[in-house]
Amino acid sequence: MEHQNKIPVNIITGFLGAGKTTLINNLLKKYEGTQFALVENEFGEVAIDTKLIKGVDASQMFELKQGCICCTITDEYELVLQELAERFPDVEHLLIETTGVADPAGVVQPFFRDEKLKELYSFNGTICLVDALHFKDQPEQEIILKQLAVADLILINKSEVLTTEEKDRWLEDMRKLNLFAQLVFSEYGSADGVNLNNIAQKTRTVFDFMSLPSAHSHIETKLMEFDTPIPKEEFLRWFSYLMDVNKRLIYRTKGILYFENEPFEFILQGIGGSFELTEGDLVVEPGESKIVFIGKLENIRF
Repeated sequence: MEHQNKIPVNIITGFLGAGKTTLINNLLKKYEGTQFALVENEFGEVAIDTKLIKGVDASQMFELKQGCICCTITDEYELVLQELAERFPDVEHLLIETTGVADPAGVVQPFFRDEKLKELYSFNGTICLVDALHFKDQPEQEIILKQLAVADLILINKSEVLTTEEKDRWLEDMRKLNLFAQLVFSEYGSADGVNLNNIAQKTRTVFDFMSLPSAHSHIETKLMEFDTPIPKEEFLRWFSYLMDVNKRLIYRTKGILYFENEPFEFILQGIGGSFELTEGDLVVEPGESKIVFIGKLENIRF
């Protein structure tokens, strides 16, 4: 059997103890009528989180026990996702929870580059939980900052401990890390502020309200603009090379592009070395092409 429509997929990331499993349980309650499938990513032989997810049929739980799927991508990951769609045609939504010490880029990339997965799934954005109580004291700060930098929605969890002034500072700090992400406060892992169907913002909105902040812990933001329509093939050769060579340095890209002799604008989305272009609105009058890069950009020659 085949799915009539693509399965929307959201990736949930965040450091150890940030509240990912609690959020998933709350999402399952909030969307009680939705048939979810979950992919849990565990270290070791025993999948502990599987036992913590309430109301889920274990036979539909795909557990990858070969280590961190984001750090070492193998065919297993893509094949598991294909098998899931083929074996469970009634699945309406997929949630993938990464391990807390994972770089989420590797989990997202196959949805941009694997043609089979692009036929089966519609990537619907990454949710990153951040622990408002312990954020500054956590180790592995570089991984945490990268998780935040690639997110489409940043959920500032345990916010019940924050004052109004502290919340304002959180918003300011998160905006310096990620121009693209929606910012939502959550108490006790609540899913009240999460709309799974509206996480990946339209790129145009990003540029309408964009301001470029200063660098934060070596993560920078760079805006590239083109005044006139771009030759498409020449651009794609250059951009593919740029992304591939700098895939460990460029964490996230978004853009709106106007190509020569094309009737539509194109929306650019990229994670690490992978990216995709999708047709946007019909072009009445070509605008200015814009691309925003987030990552360790200091030594990259654009």
